[in-house]
Amino acid sequence: MGELRLSGLSTGIDTETLVKQLVAIEGQRRDKYVERKETWDDRREALNTLETKLEALQEAAEGLSDAKKLRSFGTKTSDEDILSAESSNTAYEGSHSVVVNRLANAERWVHTSGLEYAESLVGAGTFIFSYNNEEMVITTTEDTTLEELVGLINNDASNPGVTANLLSYNDAYHLVLNGNDAGSDYEIRINTSNTEVWQATSSLTVGTENAAVTDKIQKLDQFSGVLTGDESITISGTMHDGTVVNHTLNVNENTTLDHLLGEINDAFSGTAKATLVNGQIRLTSQTSGVSLMTLGLAYNPGSGSTTLDLPAISQSTQGGSVTASLAGFAGSDFVETQSAQDSQIKVDGFPPGADEWISRSSNTVDDAISGVTLHLHDAGTVQVSLTRDTESVKDKLQSWVDAYNDVVAFITANTGYDSTQGIAGLLMSDSTVTSIANNLRTSLVQRTSGFVMDVDSFLMPGQIGLELDRDGLLSLDSTAFDEAIAKDYMGVLSLIGADKTGSSDSNVVQFYSASSRNTRGGTYSVQVTVSGGAITSAKIKPEGESAYRDAIFAGNIVTGDRTFDDNGAPLYAENGLTLSVDLSQDGTFNATVRVKQGFTGAMKEVLEGFLKPTNGWLTLDQESVESQIENLEDRIATEEDRLSRVEARLVAKYARLERTLTLLQSQMSGLLSYE
Repeated sequence: MGELRLSGLSTGIDTETLVKQLVAIEGQRRDKYVERKETWDDRREALNTLETKLEALQEAAEGLSDAKKLRSFGTKTSDEDILSAESSNTAYEGSHSVVVNRLANAERWVHTSGLEYAESLVGAGTFIFSYNNEEMVITTTEDTTLEELVGLINNDASNPGVTANLLSYNDAYHLVLNGNDAGSDYEIRINTSNTEVWQATSSLTVGTENAAVTDKIQKLDQFSGVLTGDESITISGTMHDGTVVNHTLNVNENTTLDHLLGEINDAFSGTAKATLVNGQIRLTSQTSGVSLMTLGLAYNPGSGSTTLDLPAISQSTQGGSVTASLAGFAGSDFVETQSAQDSQIKVDGFPPGADEWISRSSNTVDDAISGVTLHLHDAGTVQVSLTRDTESVKDKLQSWVDAYNDVVAFITANTGYDSTQGIAGLLMSDSTVTSIANNLRTSLVQRTSGFVMDVDSFLMPGQIGLELDRDGLLSLDSTAFDEAIAKDYMGVLSLIGADKTGSSDSNVVQFYSASSRNTRGGTYSVQVTVSGGAITSAKIKPEGESAYRDAIFAGNIVTGDRTFDDNGAPLYAENGLTLSVDLSQDGTFNATVRVKQGFTGAMKEVLEGFLKPTNGWLTLDQESVESQIENLEDRIATEEDRLSRVEARLVAKYARLERTLTLLQSQMSGLLSYE
């Protein structure tokens, strides 16, 4: 039953308004909670906005924090119609002469006589062709049309890479076979019968996955032991015509499956082609018909104790077992209108012989000039020029400056106090936000880690044109930057983005590597003792610390302490620092090792500390604010519940008063009626 509300019906008193006013008085505590929650909501929004701005700054710093990737070059060619080019950060400044002798082509064969209509019947039979050392056998029926033959070729799942189409010419339709790839390896051969194929009975694997041609022999799952240097693989068998094959491949730690395939191809002198298909070695005869080809591989461990379980290789397709029988579609019925050929170029006069060329199966060549990709368009001679692209570095640096200033301006606006209006910034009392601003500024005003006077051209961001004003905003002096990068190009890039690169002043103790994530940039004192050709003691002391710490050593390698705290952060600055030691002489050797980290990389690490999703400074601050909001929401809910009960009591109280007064009025009226 609903509550009774009389609202002054009998008394004339507006009890509903009175109840609202009394509840409003009771709700002052709730209103304070609501007001406080609104403030915390605004703080949460401000912190979320700050997070977005810090992430933008982190992204900008990331783009500058690797000096190698900052290297950029403008690339031009003297004739874009002959050759165009592009370069990567691994290129070098300079000019190159490129002679393009010919372009790579894909092969094309055309059926010479053709048929009158696309719907003309080709008849029943077998059509066989090879491409890229794979064979395709097409079977037709009496009802197969020329148009359907095209579909049988194009839609077959085993198609090795040939596209068929019809060419209408001289009142006839001609079948055309087009190779999809350029280069001399991609020839089309129309065969009188099928070719012979020998294939391994099982796959070679690495980590249970099918091996690739780039995998090293010693990394195969089928390999075990440590190479001693006189191991080999014997390649035996016979060629198509029965010529005996006997060839040896010496195996070392760098021998790959590609090397093995190459040696098999050399052993068979072009009469067959070795490939790797799903981890299985396959040998395909280059000649169709009955074949005497065989292949066997045997591993010789030499004086060592290694093993290599090479799979047996057996005949998987017998040469000449299927005969081509489609009338009118023999090899003699086709003409080769374009031969598969490699592109040919010379770079800076190499190779020197008049008939010697750098050959590639594509018109895109990316390994003739370091870091440069050449796109061949026509024959001719072209100059390729590479110049340093300093403007791209400046643009990235300016974007980073803008992102930094966006953060600083936001923090300043939200942590300051407006004395005119008497309003404090939303984040004024937030020590975490203040710490963020201070830590970001630190990497800009102190000497960059690992850089020293009289060795490095630049030590601080201010020396390459970066300046902080009294409001904490950063600016880039374009003229000063241009002068600095013209003076020492690599020095500027290193100051901006050296990624834990290192050096040592000792010929015995040398810098080997450092962890981009875990090693702290700076200077380290290192002391290593060698006795009897072995390290007996190794210690490392970061700059600013008074005591050495023991380092880890094994063989001729020394590494810094690898201990991490409970949050996964390195306990010591030298974590991940790796040094190599010359063990040819005994004694105690001291070295000063420098690990360089550019100022953008240092800022990136600071930002990572703020933004870690679990225990980052800003993350914890946001969680604290969220906790305050949840606490206030709970209090508001409690107060709302209490006020509901207060209102219910007041309504009931005044309803009873109304009923009592109504009853009294009724009784009074009754008494007066007897007068």
